[in-house]
Amino acid sequence: MKTKEEIQQRLERVKECIKGHEQHGVPELWDEYKELKQERKQLKQQLKDLPSLEVGKWYKDPNTLGYIYFITKTTTTEISGYGIIGNEWNDDFGLLNSAVEFDIPATDTEVEEALIKEARKRGFKEGVRFNNAVKDSVWEASSGVVSTINSNDWGLFTNNQYIFCKGKWAEIIKPKTVNLNGDYTEVQLKDVLNSQFNK
Repeated sequence: MKTKEEIQQRLERVKECIKGHEQHGVPELWDEYKELKQERKQLKQQLKDLPSLEVGKWYKDPNTLGYIYFITKTTTTEISGYGIIGNEWNDDFGLLNSAVEFDIPATDTEVEEALIKEARKRGFKEGVRFNNAVKDSVWEASSGVVSTINSNDWGLFTNNQYIFCKGKWAEIIKPKTVNLNGDYTEVQLKDVLNSQFNK
């Protein structure tokens, strides 16, 4: 399926060809001229039939809780993006246009609340260690989650480090655990723990 941009580019090219035919009026190309006019009509209808939802914006289903999403691509039949669909995070989804035709733009507050709720659900809180969502570096959360908007997309931070950016979540590093059976002196216990955690 073609995107809005592809349809618009083709429509512009068809218009240029029609203009050329009208200026030069070559009788041998009359059939081509009629075909171009028909294609122009079809392309205009395809643009009209495209969903009104825009790429690069957040939307929500006003009738159903748990549907708030960011659109990364639209075609004549479906949209693609990431977000919360049916109360579950989806990194990459596709929905038919008919399924979202009544969706409306989400407010900044609604997006912020949904993303912070998802961050908490994932376990981001003070003391959690994580790999930054943008660059490969390990950080420890020592403060709460803060949000900011950037070009209609959202970033979530803690300690000025991304835990969410452009659809990608930071990875929480699970703490290492050691199972010990038996009695140990304090020195033995320190030796065992040091050897396990320094691997």
